[in-house]
Amino acid sequence: MPGTRTRRIARIREALPFVEELAEFTENAHEGASFNFDRDSFSRLWYATPFMYTRDADPLEESNWTVISNDLLKTHPEGVETHSFGHWGFGWYERLYVRADDALAIRSVQSWADSLASYGVANDEHLSEVEWNQNHPSEKECYSSDPDCRCDFMTHSCGDEFRAAVDTGNLHIVDEEWYCDFCSEWNPITNTQHRYMNTVAARAEIQAECAALEAAGQLAFAI
Repeated sequence: MPGTRTRRIARIREALPFVEELAEFTENAHEGASFNFDRDSFSRLWYATPFMYTRDADPLEESNWTVISNDLLKTHPEGVETHSFGHWGFGWYERLYVRADDALAIRSVQSWADSLASYGVANDEHLSEVEWNQNHPSEKECYSSDPDCRCDFMTHSCGDEFRAAVDTGNLHIVDEEWYCDFCSEWNPITNTQHRYMNTVAARAEIQAECAALEAAGQLAFAI
């Protein structure tokens, strides 16, 4: 009944000081957002939480959102919801909401808020996974700031690819240049080099040169 719910909300608000923070936050949480439903009726039953995910989220924001929203939605399926909004600045964003009459859900939201206030990361392992995925949209791309990144792009060897091409006979006289798929390095091959590469003696020499260049850490090499 509406009256019973209203009284329950009032008792929870009196018992949990954190609710005052949520209520105050809710008043300003939707500035610039576009609503597709009755905002006033929605706000009377649901508090906006600080947990949100924007179109341009960085790895930390994305990870915290995923970990926290998944936990709260699983733990309080009736007391927590997420909603998406258009926004003139963000483009779009998602926010997590908690029912004003669900004390247990509100306590869980407070627990996560306190945890982030003291550390800032919901789950270190998950954050590492998100950072890796954002920095490596494909196996041939690396946008990590870590010079020692161990992804395929940073650890590949042109020498391995070229040596395999020599061993299998995939370099022929019609080839005009050698291309490395990972580092996009092109190396022109002259007609003289083509003829030489098709001899048995050349293969041993090329393999030795590739090994030396690979050991030196060079990605591009001359034939």
